[in-house]
This record gives sequence, C-alpha cells and structure tokens, in this order.
Amino acid sequence: MKLMKTIVILSLATSMAGCVWTTRAAEVSLESAPPVVVRTMPVAGAMDVDPALAEIRVTYSKAMRDGSWSWSTWGEENFPELIGKPRYLPDGRTCVATVKLQPGKFYATWLNSDKFKNFKDTNGQPAVPYLLSFRTRESGGGGSGGTPAEMNQLLNDNQRAVLAWTDRQFRSFFDARSFDGWSDKERSDLETRLIESLKGPQTRDYFQAINTLGAMRSTKALPALRAIAYERADKNNRDRWMAIRSLGMIGDKADVPELIHLVYHGNQNTHWWAQISLVRLTGQNFGKDWNVWGKWWNDQSGQPPFKPEIIRWWSGQAEPDKLAESLDESDRKFLADLKPKP
Repeated sequence: MKLMKTIVILSLATSMAGCVWTTRAAEVSLESAPPVVVRTMPVAGAMDVDPALAEIRVTYSKAMRDGSWSWSTWGEENFPELIGKPRYLPDGRTCVATVKLQPGKFYATWLNSDKFKNFKDTNGQPAVPYLLSFRTRESGGGGSGGTPAEMNQLLNDNQRAVLAWTDRQFRSFFDARSFDGWSDKERSDLETRLIESLKGPQTRDYFQAINTLGAMRSTKALPALRAIAYERADKNNRDRWMAIRSLGMIGDKADVPELIHLVYHGNQNTHWWAQISLVRLTGQNFGKDWNVWGKWWNDQSGQPPFKPEIIRWWSGQAEPDKLAESLDESDRKFLADLKPKP
C-alpha cells in the first residue's frame, strides 16, 4: 500500500511538472524572450579590424527602446573611445556607437552586464549581456568601413550582386596581393611604374595598374586616379569605374563628395561602384539616393562639402527631375542580367 501511494505521488508530480513545462513552453515567444545580439560589426573575435573603423554596430533580435543602452567597460584600458552619444538606426534594432580606435590594440565592451542593463526591448525587458571583443591591426588601410568581410555586411543585396558579378567578369584585372613585407624601395619602384602606366595607352597593363594601385593603398596615385574617375567626358567607362573601386580601397574621405555625384552616372558599373566605394569610405549605406548621401555628408561637416548642383556626365542624360526614374529603368535590366545563368 505504501509503495502504491509513493507511485501515485510520483506520477502526480511528473504529470504536474509536464503541465508546468507545457505551459511555460507555450508562453515563450520572440515577444516574451529577452533580446539577444544577433550581429556585430566588427565581428566578435576579429583579429584584424581596421583601426580607421569609425563605428561599432550591434544588432538585436527585436526592436529596442530608443535612447537606452549600456556600453559598459570590461576593462578601462580596453574600452573603445566613444565620440558623442550612441544612436539607433531606423530599423530600431541596430545601435551604433561612433568610436576612435587605435592600431594594434585589444578592445572589449559589455553590451549590458550584471550591473548595467539599459539595452532593453520596447517592453522594457533587458537584453542578455554580450561581451564584444576584437583586436585592431597594426596599421589601417584608410576609410571607415573595416575589413572586406565587415564591409560586405553593410552592402545591400543588389550591391553584393554587382560585387560578385564584377569579380566573375574582371578577376584577372584585380590584384589580391597584400604587399606585406615589401620594402619601402620595392613599393616605391612599383608605384612609380604603375603611375607612369596610367598615362596610357589603354592596354591591359593600364587597367591592371589602376587596380594594383588600389590594392597597394597608394596615396601617391590619388591625383592620377581621381583624374580618371572624375573626368567630365562621355567615354568608355571601364577605367572610370575601376578607378572608383581603387579610390574606395585607398580610403581618402576627401573623395566622398565627387563619388556622390557619380551615384547618378549613366554607366551602370560606374554608379554601382560609386555606391560601394562610398560605403567603404564612410561605413554608411544610402544606396542610390545621392540627395541623402549629400545631406548626410554636409550634416557631418564633411570636407570638402557636397555641392548639390547636378553634373551632366553624358549627352543623353535625363533632366534632374527624371534622372532617378531613368536610372531605375536601366538598372532593372542590368541587375536581371547579373544573375548567373543556370
């Protein structure tokens, strides 16, 4: 009888526990669960972050309470220097902190912690604490967009499609070398030869020189590359968009205003690479909207300032009020043709 009573009690307890578990499981949902970090830029654990990276971004699994965050110290000496106040992007899930990083340094910050819990969802529920740590490389390559992998996270789907198509079509013109370990003399001799090649003629060596100077992050080549990219002439635009690509790699932000004007250039490779290079230079992505790019740049007091007057790049260019519509129409076919054929 005692054994029977024990079995009944255990059975009842097990049944009750099952009911509690079923009830709790039914209650758990995205809305009721605490927010968690789903993506960061730079990626947690990255060991080669560009010290020129101007923003740290953290994206949560759900909409967050605006104006509320806890970027907390893991160690005072490892906390990134914040410039101004963090902010949320329009998606309501991504918090952005403007930072000033140093080369060759280990950084770590708690996004919420046991003590500070101001990253909260819109219902006031604190996010699960997350330790974001990374190391910057010894010297940067200019720009603000971070490493190529981090840069790709900022690109939209169409920009990534252009990037992939360009690599498939023109890979033989590009230079994948890092030039690490080259002596100053070796670099200087190569730069001199390549810059001389930019004077023409437009042979294969000419196009490869444009791209290798970008891979070298050659600031000495900036005047020659800018002359190619910003030439106000109706021409074959292969050297133009390749020069735009290299300017994005070299990373001088002074190129931003001119690149904004190239966002509405009639050649598809040109205006798409203007977008991609702007993302690389700024860590922002306003896509094909040159007006928003220009306003953002001027609101940041960027130098030189963006001048909104429309440049006439080619003879058949649509009037300013029809320009966006005409570019959209040509891009639809261009993007459709980018997809690899089955």
